[in-house]
Amino acid sequence: MITAKEIGLVSDKAKSIKALVIGDAMLDRYIYGTVERISPEAPVPILSHQQTEIKAGGSANVALNLAAWGCKTTLIGLTGDDANANVLASLLEQSQINHHLFRSKFRPTTIKTRVVASSHHLLRIDEESVDYLKEAEEVDALNHIADFIKSDKPDLIILEDYNKGFLTSKIIAGVIGIAKEHGVYIAVDPKDKNFFQYQGVDLFKPNLREASQAAHQHLGEGELSNLCADWRKRMNIGTIAITLGAMGVFLQDKSGEIHVRPERSIDVVDVCGAGDAVICSLALGMMSGLELHALGSLANLTGAYVCSHSGVVSVDVGAIYQWI
Repeated sequence: MITAKEIGLVSDKAKSIKALVIGDAMLDRYIYGTVERISPEAPVPILSHQQTEIKAGGSANVALNLAAWGCKTTLIGLTGDDANANVLASLLEQSQINHHLFRSKFRPTTIKTRVVASSHHLLRIDEESVDYLKEAEEVDALNHIADFIKSDKPDLIILEDYNKGFLTSKIIAGVIGIAKEHGVYIAVDPKDKNFFQYQGVDLFKPNLREASQAAHQHLGEGELSNLCADWRKRMNIGTIAITLGAMGVFLQDKSGEIHVRPERSIDVVDVCGAGDAVICSLALGMMSGLELHALGSLANLTGAYVCSHSGVVSVDVGAIYQWI
C-alpha cells in the first residue's frame, strides 16, 4: 500500500514539473437519460434525454490529469479545423492548460458520443478520421514540436497514441530524439500500429489487450515476465507497466519486477479514461523516485478512482488520500 507521505512526495514533485502531452486530441460527448420503454418502430430502447456533457478526451484528458496533479501542462494535439476544435480549446483554457492544437483541414476533430442510461452504455458514435498526416503536415507538426521543446524545455513528455493519425513513425522518432537531447523524461501510452516504434523511452504503458495484440497471443500473468524482458531489451525501454484491469498492474525495470494487485475493491461504473490517469501517476511517481510497489499501488488507486465515476474524469488528488 502506498503511504500518504509518498503521495505527498508525488504531489509536491508534480508542482515543479513542466509537462508536455503530444497525441490525438478529441472530445467526449455524453448523452444521459433514462429508458422506460421500447420503440414501437423498432426493437430499440427509447432514451428520455436528461442532459448532455462535453469533456476533453484523448490526449487532452491526459493533460487534464497532469494539471490536476499540479503540473504546468501544455498539449500539442491533432484536431480538425472546425467548431469542435474551438470547443476543445475552450475546455483546456478553463483548466489552465496551454494548447497548440494542430488543426488539419483534411479531417474532423475526433468526437466520441456515448449514450448512457442509468450508468449503462447503450451506444457509442465516433466521428473521426484515422488517416495519418499528409507529408507537408507531418513536417510542419514535427518542426513545431521541436521548436516548442527547445524553447519551453519541458521536464516530462507523454506521447499519447490513439491511432488517429498524429503520431506517425517520423514524428515519434523525431520527438524521442529531441527529448533525449534535452534530457526530458519520456512516457508512452501506445496503440497497436506503432507499438514497436517507441525506442528508448523511459516508461512504456500498454494495457493487457494491447500487449496481447503486439505479442500475437492471449497473454496470461505467467507470460509477462519474459515478454517484458524481451521488449525492454529490444526497444531499450526503462520501465514497462502493463495494466491488467481488475487484476492491477505488472511492472518491470532493470532492478526487478512486481505484480501489484488492487488493495481495495470498487464498483466499476465506467472504465473510460482510467489509462489516462494511470500513465500520469506512473510517470510522476517514477520522476519522484517511488519504488515499484508504491508505483503499482498508486496506479491502482488512480485507475480505480476514475473507474468509480461515470464518464471521463481526471484524478482528484485530495480524494486519493482518502482511499489509502
